[in-house]
Amino acid sequence: NARADWNTDTGCSTHMSPRRSWFCTYVPMRIPVELADHSVIYSTGVGSVEFQPVI
Repeated sequence: NARADWNTDTGCSTHMSPRRSWFCTYVPMRIPVELADHSVIYSTGVGSVEFQPVI
């Protein structure tokens, strides 16, 4: 069960979310994503998420 928190990593090139419902825009698209261990996973789509930061 993913929590409703969003943690960003300013050093990464790609952010991912397990929740499709968080996306304001979404387009199904299969794109390879290389992980730190050089393994590759594939996206199911790309889009935009809007959030209010809590500091």
